[in-house]
Amino acid sequence: MPILAPDVGPYDFFDAAELNSDSTVVYLTVTVVSTVAPNIVNVNLASDGEGILTSRDHPVHAANLAVSGLGDFADITGTSGGAGNGTYQVATIVSDTQFTVTGTVGNSTGGSVNFRWQAGAEDIGFYQVRQNVTASNLVQPAVTDVANHELLDNEPVATGTTYAVTRSGNHVTQETWTNTLSTNTIKTIAYTYTGNKVTQEVRTVYATDGVTIIAQATISYSYTGNSVTGDTTVRNV
Repeated sequence: MPILAPDVGPYDFFDAAELNSDSTVVYLTVTVVSTVAPNIVNVNLASDGEGILTSRDHPVHAANLAVSGLGDFADITGTSGGAGNGTYQVATIVSDTQFTVTGTVGNSTGGSVNFRWQAGAEDIGFYQVRQNVTASNLVQPAVTDVANHELLDNEPVATGTTYAVTRSGNHVTQETWTNTLSTNTIKTIAYTYTGNKVTQEVRTVYATDGVTIIAQATISYSYTGNSVTGDTTVRNV
C-alpha cells in the first residue's frame, strides 16, 4: 500500500539545514502584531506572503509530546513596554499568523520574532537499552543525561573553569567550580563531618544559569575506627 500525504507529518522528516543546526540558526524572522496573555502571539505573514503553518513554506515546528519533541525557539524583542519580550518555545501553531508558546507572555503590541530550530539531534531516535543512565529515546536529551551523570563523578576541567575551596578550620566544607566568564556555578561538592571524618558528601551539577540543579548525588560513608568500610550513593536528581 503506498504512503499517502496524511500518513506523514513534519516530524517524520528533517532537512539538512535543520539537522546541522546547533539551535543558534535563525531560519525565519517576522514582525509581531501583538502578544496576548497568557501565551498567544500574533504575527504578520513573512515577506513572501507565506505563513508559519507546517504545510506552507515556513514550517515552524510546535511541540509534539507524542514523540517527546520540543517546539522551535521563538525570540521575541521590541514589544511595547517589553511585556512580550523573551525567548520561548513554540507550543502550538494555531494559524498562519498565530501560535502559542510555553511559559507566559504579557499583553503588548509590535516587535519582531526570530524562529530558531532546536539542536539537530533533538528529535532523532536513541536506543536506550543496555544502559541505565538515561530513559530518553531521543539523542539530545540522552546525551545531556550522560554528560550530567559523568560530571557528577568527574571534575569540570574545560578551559574557562575556576576552582575554589571553602574551609572551616582545617576542614574543606565545599569545592566549587564556576564558569570563569559568567561566574555561574557549574558544580559543587559539599562535605559533612563527624569529628574529623567525612560522613557525607553532596555532589551537585547546575544548569548554565548556575542556579537550576540538573543532577545531584548524596554519598554517605561508614567507618570502622578510622577506616572507611563502605559507602552508599543515592541519586537525588
